[in-house]
Amino acid sequence: MDARPLTQRERAVLEALLAIDLPRAETLRLQAADVIVVDRCGCGCPSIDFEHGCGLGMTIRANAAVRGSCNGLLLYTIEDPQRGEVLGGIEWVGVDETDPDELPLPDLLEITAA
Repeated sequence: MDARPLTQRERAVLEALLAIDLPRAETLRLQAADVIVVDRCGCGCPSIDFEHGCGLGMTIRANAAVRGSCNGLLLYTIEDPQRGEVLGGIEWVGVDETDPDELPLPDLLEITAA
């Protein structure tokens, strides 16, 4: 996949996930201004990656439940050897038989810090 800018929905969800009180939130918000999508999940769900898997680990920073369902998503960071903690992506966590084509509307998310 070629790298691409975030869709309007992806940008809105990322901003909502970063709007809560998180450790290093301001740094992550600054990174979000320039983040791009470098990959999507191969299963067809709306999970997106902002970095290729070269990090030393993954840390979940925010969890979001989708109101009215058992589905959710999470925002994670990875540890880059040169840059430190960077936004890694948004992972869809679905329990339905089919996944949506895009992330849910931010208004439907109940977001908490991980």
